[in-house]
Amino acid sequence: MISGQDLKTAALFGCILIPIFYLCYIGSLGSQWHINSLVLFVLLSAMLLFSATEMPIYRIRTKKPDLSDDKKELLGDIYSIPLIEEYEADDELVFHTSITLNIGGFILPLILALYVAIKNPSFAALEIMLIIIVFVYLFIDIRSGVGILIPDYIGLLAVPLALILEPENASTIVLISGVLGIVIGMVTSLCRIDENKEGSAYINLGGVGSFKAIYIIVIIAVLLSYSPV
Repeated sequence: MISGQDLKTAALFGCILIPIFYLCYIGSLGSQWHINSLVLFVLLSAMLLFSATEMPIYRIRTKKPDLSDDKKELLGDIYSIPLIEEYEADDELVFHTSITLNIGGFILPLILALYVAIKNPSFAALEIMLIIIVFVYLFIDIRSGVGILIPDYIGLLAVPLALILEPENASTIVLISGVLGIVIGMVTSLCRIDENKEGSAYINLGGVGSFKAIYIIVIIAVLLSYSPV
């Protein structure tokens, strides 16, 4: 289920990728990460293309919240989830909640961040990552019927901190601390879910409610890696 808002967001990110393609084509992005610029662009495009692709990893039983039909429809429209269909699927009082990893918003960014971390280890990135983890844990919202929601701007905290600690290595620090901080923060938040009070048909890590936060910080980190040819 893809809403009009999701299509607009995807179109916006797609437009941002157009000038990024040019910068990658001339080899101005990603060189300090030891990544070919065109490979980096392919990876960015794949993140966007696979932003709606989920890989199930686990199932739990969670309580179905008592929501009105209007609220189900509203939440379904806002977060692009088939909430009404999930309620009508059976008469049970619980969801058979599927915990999934989003290919474009979890797995691919994680691979990129780990690769860059191995090639460019940074203590400053570790420090900022711990701060991001704390902020994600504090600001994350586990919403009944929807799942995990993260503010889209949460990763931006890494940018000024990186420029203060290691401005010459800011792109690397922003990518590592931003992506890993958000990812680890999401995973640790699973421990906060009260299965008897909060329920959702799906809990997407890197998907609904968190993809934009991760993709935005990846885009910013890539742009910070700019170096004139």
